[in-house]
Amino acid sequence: MTTNHFSFPFSYGWNGPLLQDGPIARIINQEKGLYRIQVSDSESLWAQLSGKRKHVIQNALEYPGVGDWVSYTHSLGDERAIIHEVLERKTCFYRGGSKDDQIVAANIDVVFIVSSANSEMNLNRLDRYMTIAWDSGAKPVIVLSKTDLCENLVEVIAEISDRHIGVDICPVTMSDLETLSTLQPYLQPGQTVVLLGSSGVGKSTLTNALLGHEVADTGGIREDDDRGRHTTTSRQLYRLPSGALLMDTPGMRSLAMGAHEDGLEMQFAEITAIAEQCRFSDCQHQSEPDCAIRAALENDEIDPDQWQSYLKLQKEVYHQKLKEDRRLLEQERNKWKKITKDVRARLKLKARGEI
Repeated sequence: MTTNHFSFPFSYGWNGPLLQDGPIARIINQEKGLYRIQVSDSESLWAQLSGKRKHVIQNALEYPGVGDWVSYTHSLGDERAIIHEVLERKTCFYRGGSKDDQIVAANIDVVFIVSSANSEMNLNRLDRYMTIAWDSGAKPVIVLSKTDLCENLVEVIAEISDRHIGVDICPVTMSDLETLSTLQPYLQPGQTVVLLGSSGVGKSTLTNALLGHEVADTGGIREDDDRGRHTTTSRQLYRLPSGALLMDTPGMRSLAMGAHEDGLEMQFAEITAIAEQCRFSDCQHQSEPDCAIRAALENDEIDPDQWQSYLKLQKEVYHQKLKEDRRLLEQERNKWKKITKDVRARLKLKARGEI
């Protein structure tokens, strides 16, 4: 018997109309093909994807991810609920994979890109995270952690500000919890925030501090190189005392680009604007006449390091798009092969008078 009465997880960030044709829930955790879904403000269940839904999925981005809103059913006495549909996403943060793209977080409002302010600071890596963050549709905010280990914080912030114009930068340190007040404007009730960053930058420590108690394992700084230890192993959505929703994610030692063309254009808006001034629309910025990019590089209007970062990410995005195009073409071919095979089988049956 399927339950026909249900609660609703209002405090978990839903801001759309209340659906009347069945219960919906939000995925707050994912473990090896199982999903923890929040079905009310105080109750969660383990759930699995229905076989019917699995059958129609054509790529990895169609699978549920943490942060997704889903429709489900749950029968009294059953150990698990069944997920039938993933509701349309407001935003989606994903990264490229060796075979398929992978969802990192769904329906997020703000991306906290956490980066150590110590010797581990890497501007090119920050470009990579920012490109994918812009592409997600959420608001990116740069959180500088471990500022107590940075001897030239003012210069570091200035350098990041020059490279990411208009993006908010929030320096924090766990040795002074008052610095976390800079994050409060983004942690409003119903807002969903995801923490992203490389392994060991302090995301788990920040999660524990914002929650006010320890829920995530943390690792200290290695004394030999000032690097943190990787701790979080799965994605988890937490509700903060402020009413905001916070998602911690595993540290990413490498962050492959997907087909994040829009994000690339937004991240490097100055470069793309200058490129539009080239005489030829397909200018390769090599030896073509009247190349605005080369002129800007010669006049120090474009930072050479940032230009190289752009070229590297552009190449990755281009190759990922080619892979996706080939994958879509193969899916279309396989679909028509199956249709043709089914038609031929039916014609044979008809010829034998069996249908």
